[in-house]
Amino acid sequence: MIVIKFIYCIINLHKNILVMKTLWKIFILIPLFSVSQEITYTKQHFLTLDSINNQIIFQIKDSLHFIDIESLNIITTKKVNTSNLLDYSIVKKDSSLLFLEKQGGSILKLDSNDSLKKIDNSNINKFFIDNFNFVRKDTLFKHGGYGYWLQSNFLTYYDESTKQWEIYPIAQNSKVPRSVDSHIGITWNNSYSFFGGASLNENGYRIRNKKNKEVWSFNFISKKWSLMGKFKAQNLYPAYAVFSNKSDLYLMDQTNQLHKIDFLNNTLTKYRRKPILYDFYETNPFYYNDFIYYINNKGKVSKVSLEEITNDIEHISEFYFNTNRILTSIIILIIISLSLYFGVLIYRKNNKLQKLQFLPNGITYKKKFIELDSLAISILKNVIKKEMEFSMVYELVSKEHLSKIQNDRNRNEIIAHINFKLKELTNTKSDFLIVSKSKFDKRYKTLSVNKSDYSKFI
Repeated sequence: MIVIKFIYCIINLHKNILVMKTLWKIFILIPLFSVSQEITYTKQHFLTLDSINNQIIFQIKDSLHFIDIESLNIITTKKVNTSNLLDYSIVKKDSSLLFLEKQGGSILKLDSNDSLKKIDNSNINKFFIDNFNFVRKDTLFKHGGYGYWLQSNFLTYYDESTKQWEIYPIAQNSKVPRSVDSHIGITWNNSYSFFGGASLNENGYRIRNKKNKEVWSFNFISKKWSLMGKFKAQNLYPAYAVFSNKSDLYLMDQTNQLHKIDFLNNTLTKYRRKPILYDFYETNPFYYNDFIYYINNKGKVSKVSLEEITNDIEHISEFYFNTNRILTSIIILIIISLSLYFGVLIYRKNNKLQKLQFLPNGITYKKKFIELDSLAISILKNVIKKEMEFSMVYELVSKEHLSKIQNDRNRNEIIAHINFKLKELTNTKSDFLIVSKSKFDKRYKTLSVNKSDYSKFI
């Protein structure tokens, strides 16, 4: 009996422990449920301006917080049924919120159940990774991006009639920009400009490790791309934060130094650091009505006047090297060099035509030709180099089976034949080769060139 009571107590105790554990779990979960109803800020978030409703759209992984642009108070929060809302960029077009897939071409809208619904007919998956998108005259554009070991240099737009992404047409005589992704872009006046980013290294492995140092601009009127030059300040990319105002692009580098790029006038303005810039969290601030709206390091939306952070200029310089100017200078230099080179060639050619040109079988002068045998050519070349003794000429022309008198006659005939031919070729009356007594020994004769009449020919 005692044993049965003991067992009964043990069973009741076990039940009580289970009940206590259950109550403890409920007790723990109650505050968790209450916290989930509050707004939780994380380090992954984006800001979008809704200028029509004077609101800021604060985008986190699963929700959209609509914030009053004046008071910065939260008006309402909308939880979106999606796996990760941060996979999309929000664009305010007309009165609609559009969600652009960051890596692909899908465009979605919120339906009545706060779920994202695809509204386009495109089937582009993971080909627009790290592209730059913008809106121009109510048209959505994407530029660059990469995917599947390929990189794009296309400017694409969303065609409302076909509900697909199409390549934006460019002029036939337009330059073609380099392919790029992760770049910085801006639309201003009738142009779109970009710089920085990564390009594919085509040498061996197709790796995105080549930094783009070029500044390109596309004009929507002429539909032409232009290479503006190469930007000088390499610390501008990668940027910590970027926002724009008309043709001015404000960029904060990794040291929280603020710069302004004026694409219209090609200037780079560097401002002195302000303490408030260290409060900027690495995200996408925007400019609106003289204020910069940003997320601070506590994950809250803040604002600061543009004048407050730009009222102390440290330095103004040129943003990019003017490629056209450099090319023009190079072209002028090349033209001058070629002119000098061809001038020297022409001079040498003309000068060469005024001289006797020795060939293996004769001599040319001003496109005229006389035929001479190798023996005569050999005598002429030796005499032109230096004065020859008559005995050396004799050795060149003499033949063993002939007598001395016959060899002397042959020598004199060859000299006379050379003189005759050269007088005919140069239209000169005097002999080219002259025989005279040696300067060292009057008993000997020498053969030399008549330099007084023929120096201009040799």
